[in-house]
Amino acid sequence: MVICGNLNVLLPQMISPSAATWTDEFLWSKRKRGDSLADETINAILLDNQKGEIDQIFQMLVQNRNFPNPAFDVLPDRVKKIVEDYFVKTRRLPDWAEPFKLAVASDVFKQYGPKILLLLLCKSLPLCYTCWRGAKVLYRTGRLRVHDGSLDSFTRRLMETAQFVVNVLTLNSFEHDGTAIVSIQKVRLMHAVIRYHAQQHRWDVSTYGIPINQQDLVGTLLSFGVVIIDGLKQMNIELTPEESEAYLHLWKVVGHMIGVDDDLNTESAEDGRFLMNAILEQQAGRSTDGGREGIELTDACIDLMNSRLSFGPFKNLPSVFVRFFIGDQYADLLEVAKADDKDDSLAIDAIQWLDKSFRSGSDRHLLMGAVGRAFSNQMIDLLMAYYNGAKREQFYLPSALTDTWESEKPDFRIPPAQTIEEVIFYLDKVARHLRSQNNPIGLFCAVYKLVTIRVQEGLRANRFDNPVEMEQVDVGFGNRYFEALNNYFDGKTATSPWQLSFEAARTLITTDQYIFTAANAHISYDLPIVVAEVYKGKDLELFKDDFVKMNDLFGDMYDQMNDNVGRIFRPFGTMVTYFSDRIKAVEQAVMNAGREQAWTNSRALHQAKTETERQQLLKDLEAQSAKMGRLVARPPWLLRLPLMYVARKEFGTTAHKVDVMLRTALLPTIS
Repeated sequence: MVICGNLNVLLPQMISPSAATWTDEFLWSKRKRGDSLADETINAILLDNQKGEIDQIFQMLVQNRNFPNPAFDVLPDRVKKIVEDYFVKTRRLPDWAEPFKLAVASDVFKQYGPKILLLLLCKSLPLCYTCWRGAKVLYRTGRLRVHDGSLDSFTRRLMETAQFVVNVLTLNSFEHDGTAIVSIQKVRLMHAVIRYHAQQHRWDVSTYGIPINQQDLVGTLLSFGVVIIDGLKQMNIELTPEESEAYLHLWKVVGHMIGVDDDLNTESAEDGRFLMNAILEQQAGRSTDGGREGIELTDACIDLMNSRLSFGPFKNLPSVFVRFFIGDQYADLLEVAKADDKDDSLAIDAIQWLDKSFRSGSDRHLLMGAVGRAFSNQMIDLLMAYYNGAKREQFYLPSALTDTWESEKPDFRIPPAQTIEEVIFYLDKVARHLRSQNNPIGLFCAVYKLVTIRVQEGLRANRFDNPVEMEQVDVGFGNRYFEALNNYFDGKTATSPWQLSFEAARTLITTDQYIFTAANAHISYDLPIVVAEVYKGKDLELFKDDFVKMNDLFGDMYDQMNDNVGRIFRPFGTMVTYFSDRIKAVEQAVMNAGREQAWTNSRALHQAKTETERQQLLKDLEAQSAKMGRLVARPPWLLRLPLMYVARKEFGTTAHKVDVMLRTALLPTIS
């Protein structure tokens, strides 16, 4: 069998022992078959004309993760028993399921989960959407589209699909009533409900086949199985034969439990590729009725990725990925934006921001594989941030996965931010990265993110007299910090105040000492430089009130920050209680002096008449700031000794404390 376009590259043709079975006629016949067990469950409910319960059951399946669930208690007794019998009957794994292989498959996901989720959106689902008959039921199903024509409901469906993949591939999910088993049971029954509803609304079986028929079902599972393995190869990730076999075995178990006919349920990579190619050859194409369902569903995948990665070199990168992973033939079919000569340089820029070790690439295949490996980690931030309004819950990833994925992210090279939103995005990104390393540098980064959010809120509420300059100062301020961090990540020496802060993070000092050593570098050194640059040629005195408001925001949150940490980490709270007067006096004196000096230095830099004078001021400023930082990190011995004792006794890891900083909402607002 030969397929035109790039599919031969994506899904290599191999001699299949099942080729004689999967004839064109055979595959067409599978479009007339649903899932008898699940369909019979729905039909049993309908015997007493209980149509209302069908809708109610569907919503319960959508909104609840676990079964048994008290939500089902509201159903009539007979209907409840039918549903309970279904869950009991379908919870058993097939006799041939091999627990060891399921564990190995889960380990594959633990290693390559971000890449697999990226491929889900950029390869698996778009390939499915080329099959226009199958795409139509997804588009027409009421829960997938809202009446105003937006793609929000499509996005929700994508998140549900990603959650299903995570639930199935998580370690131990096939244990008794594990997440995989319950997720499969729910999806199987929801498919039966969708089949029922579609056929009640003039569904043309002769043209489209039974909704969510056997062919569409196995095609989707193949896209989660062998298509993912081939996508990993495109990213230059080669699974071992044992890993590949185990990964495909897991999806064969899923196929059995979700109702795929045995004569379609493949396990070998060769069979899977052959069957996927056969389905695509038969079904991929433009809709004969002029529909654009597959195109819009693909747009939803791209829009979901763009929604969180819409600046810098990330713009338009998702469409580049989709076209690369599925090939031009299918990308043209789905009207994915065409690549141009700029896309390779865009990809190089993106990966250099994400992975400092990558410098150039001449082979497009190697280049896209490299940027895909780095970009996939950003998908975790995207998915975790997505809020599913219908379920009132967030996309969920087990901590065992996220801890591994966070720790394996590449070192950061943070690009120059253009807006305050970008500053917040990268502060959050860096704070989480440093948290995964248990690095005290993340403490200030987390606090700085929260302060910047408050400044952003102040800008939106028109609380600053000079909003344009205020944002310019805030963005410039953030870029100075990012420049220092990039030096740190690259192993280079930063400016003296920041270098002192980074070196202090390698010593044993208290939480607030870590934070205020960095805050000193930022306020007493970076701030005057940025303010003078933004107000070059302007009246600096117009900014004085805004300058005070911005600095007061950090100063006013001092007590609240200590209270948040101290309430959870008792030794720190005890230290704040018994030594609070002396600690606050020293730290506040340093910060106040630094703030006043920062304004004085801003004026001096602003008024410098020559570059020689300016450079001397910068040199003096760097020395002054470093001196104040040393006072915080290494105070006089009478204070240093009790602080060293408390630092040794502080309870909780740096990672836990960064979590406290990132999650707290009890921060002052700009008045």
